[in-house]
Formats: sequence, C-alpha cells, structure tokens
Amino acid sequence: MLLVAAWRGLPTHARTVAPDSHWLHDMGIAYARLAREPAFLLHVAILALTTAAFYVFLGGAPIVLGSYGVGPADIGWYIMCVPFSYVAGNFLTSRLIHRQGERHMMLVGQVTTLAGILLLLALAGLKTPLAFALPLMLLGIGHGFLMPPTLAGTVGAVPALAGAAAAVAGLMQQLMGALGGYTVGLVSHETTANLGLQLLAFSFIAVAAQFLLHRR
Repeated sequence: MLLVAAWRGLPTHARTVAPDSHWLHDMGIAYARLAREPAFLLHVAILALTTAAFYVFLGGAPIVLGSYGVGPADIGWYIMCVPFSYVAGNFLTSRLIHRQGERHMMLVGQVTTLAGILLLLALAGLKTPLAFALPLMLLGIGHGFLMPPTLAGTVGAVPALAGAAAAVAGLMQQLMGALGGYTVGLVSHETTANLGLQLLAFSFIAVAAQFLLHRR
C-alpha cells in the first residue's frame, strides 16, 4: 500500500547531477553536501537526541513502575500517557505553527519538555505511579511540539536533497534511540531520579544544539 501511495502521490523531479553518473557517486555527492550544511546537522542532532530521550523513557519506565508495585498488566496504562500527550502536542502544533513559526514551536517544545523532566525530578521522592506518569505527559506534549518542525527543518535544509536528508535523519534517530535505550541498563532505576537525570542529559544537549541553530 505504501509503494502504491508513493508511486501515485509523490511528484518526480529531474536529476540534479549528470544523467550518466553512477547512483553510488550521486549518493556520495548528496551526503557530502548535507555534511556541509550546519542547519541540517543541528536539526538532525535535535531530532536524534529527542528520540534518544523518548527511548530512555520507554526503557526505564517499566522498571520504575515495577519498583513502585505496578504489575505488567497496568504498566501499559501509565506508559500510554506519553504517546497520547504526544499526539495532543502534534495536534496543537498543526494549529499553531502557521502563526508562531517553526523555530518558535521548537523553542516551546524544548521548554515544555524540560519543565516535565524537572517536575519529574522534583516529585522523585513521592514513590507513586501518578507522580511518575503525570509529569511525563509534559514530556510527550513537548515532543509533540518539537518533532514536526524539527523534521520539516531537517528535510527542508536542502530541498533538492530531501530524500537523502530523511535517510540520514532516520538513521541517526535509530542509532541515538538505541544508545538511549542502552544507557538505561547502566544505572539502577529503583527510583525516578536516575531516569529523570538521563532524560535531562539528552534533552539538555538537544537544547544546546537548538541554541546554536538559533544563533545562526
């Protein structure tokens, strides 16, 4: 179904390189050009680090909730708070981005994400599932604000190379997501504090990348 939709729905464009050149050579030129675009690299960094933070949540949340006495059948109900709030953030973004602009929505997303993580750390002493899950709804909303304009900036940095840009961005998301999930196993998660600090670390680096992007 995806193949048919792409075939019927996506426009085709003329090649931007010599028609008789080899596809591998063309791909190398495309990636080399993207590597020289600071705006693209910073957008990818924000995208990948935000994905890593989400995978930290996915890997650590069941451990923390289990330590609070939540059984396997109920863990999913608490975890669903974040995806649902992410959808809500996406919906609000679609309504606000035309008035606020992409960079402003990215900034709002970062602030909302950090607010959720800091609230999570502030409530770390309350060993209850709600004190863990509710602050993370702000994380989901923040990511919902942040990810769509970041994706748009990633593929829009060099419009002629949108396909190559999407491929690089997807690869970096998967690699950083794997790294985020891996770091969960390096520390104990009997309380919320360690998970919150891991979320804060990835999110803070994403904020630093966005600061550099705004300065440009």
